[in-house]
Amino acid sequence: MFNNFKVSIPVSTQADEWIAAEILRDEFTHIQSQLDSTAQLETEAEATVELSAPFPAHVATSIAKDPQSMHARTALLLNVLKHFTSAYLAAKDIHTLASGFDTETRKTVLSAYFRAVAALQPAPVPTQPASALPTAASSGKASIFALFGGQGTNEVYFDELQNLYIIYTPFVASSLQTVTEDILIPLAEEEDDSTFYTYGLDVVSWLSGTVPRPAVSYLASVPVSFPLIGLTQLVQYLIVYRVANLTPGELRSRIAGATGHSQGIVSAVAIAASATFEEFVDNSRKALKWLFYSGLRGQQAFPVTSVEPSIVQDTLEGGEGTPSPMLSITGLSLKELEPHIAKANKHLPSISQLFVSLNNGPKAFVVTGPSKSLFGLVTSLRKVKAPSGLDQSKVPFSLDFLSASPFFPLGFWSSVCRITANIWPGPRKPSSRRI
Repeated sequence: MFNNFKVSIPVSTQADEWIAAEILRDEFTHIQSQLDSTAQLETEAEATVELSAPFPAHVATSIAKDPQSMHARTALLLNVLKHFTSAYLAAKDIHTLASGFDTETRKTVLSAYFRAVAALQPAPVPTQPASALPTAASSGKASIFALFGGQGTNEVYFDELQNLYIIYTPFVASSLQTVTEDILIPLAEEEDDSTFYTYGLDVVSWLSGTVPRPAVSYLASVPVSFPLIGLTQLVQYLIVYRVANLTPGELRSRIAGATGHSQGIVSAVAIAASATFEEFVDNSRKALKWLFYSGLRGQQAFPVTSVEPSIVQDTLEGGEGTPSPMLSITGLSLKELEPHIAKANKHLPSISQLFVSLNNGPKAFVVTGPSKSLFGLVTSLRKVKAPSGLDQSKVPFSLDFLSASPFFPLGFWSSVCRITANIWPGPRKPSSRRI
């Protein structure tokens, strides 16, 4: 009983298991009493689940601490998990159960459940209902497509990776440790002569908290975010097939297609080429290596430049936002937009040319290039832009700078691809090659 909520769990009357249950119950109750219990839960059912879920995780964590009672504690964990499954997962899977809870409660419940499941595997564990979507896909009643994004998440992806690590630690910790030590740290150390990897790429230490996480500005930089966004996407896929108890090939067979925006296509290729766990690991390593050098070479080819404060103030006052290498233009057709880009490019060197890089609709485009070049385009477009409700002889459209890391001009990508392609044939170091 805790905070007026009482949870009863049947356990075996075998002496060793009963004793283990009493000891762990008292430990768990003491730990819970030290926690902040001021949060108001929505319902008694939610409170009961939140109290019940961490106990199996506590039992799981205790197994290795006392070798003499390991067998009894493992048997206890199996019985506790059986009870939790029958009580709460008879008609819905754990993610559906937790979906109605607040964010922190959801993380607590999911993390505890998967910690308990992982402690029993590879032995059989009580099964929860299969997820509805993969089941529908396997029967042909639904189609699943894997879509991987690009640099649009460069300021938030690490929070997502952190949450994945917290919730699914037993499933991802080993893989993250391996790619960090074998791929990411060595690659960053090879570039110790550059200023791009001041804090290295010790991802698993940032996630575990043994090393402080770098600032968002560092994590969002292209040389860092390129491989780590890819890592986040591949970890998501790993979690899906582990939680669903499928092989990568079995999960792939349930997916109708995979694609990606910008760098996301690399993750799509990696999962499409993986039928076994070994293939997924190998392809993930290749993908991360490619993304590392793609981000590095692109940044070397297109270094970060500062924008004068007067320009920043101008665009903020004009409503376009802080200047960046990507400008969203909505309300103009391509035919109307292209003359303005051509006019701006006449006054720009080849290294600073502007391009329409994304076509998001008949009148929705993203123009990319150096921030200062885009500012020139903005000032030109302002002359023909109609303020809302005024001067209808002009054209109403919107201009918005997108939050993005420095853009790589299209002309550089062929060079970047040629250089990154050199990493596949053998162990040669591409770090000595420069554009």
